[in-house]
Amino acid sequence: MAKHLTDKDIKNIVSLLDGWESARKLTWDNLCGLVLKKHKIAIARQAMHKYVRIRKAFMDKKRGN
Repeated sequence: MAKHLTDKDIKNIVSLLDGWESARKLTWDNLCGLVLKKHKIAIARQAMHKYVRIRKAFMDKKRGN
């Protein structure tokens, strides 16, 4: 069963997106890998996509905002 993210987990993931280096391609899979590496949370992109705060931060970063 997928892990439910806490508010702290979501904040940490959004923080990773805020600090994303422009030289590294932003994809859901790359984000999942970084979340696992930095925060030891194994989560699928589909599960992360369900969280509005994460999805919005991801899309904002993709658009260059």
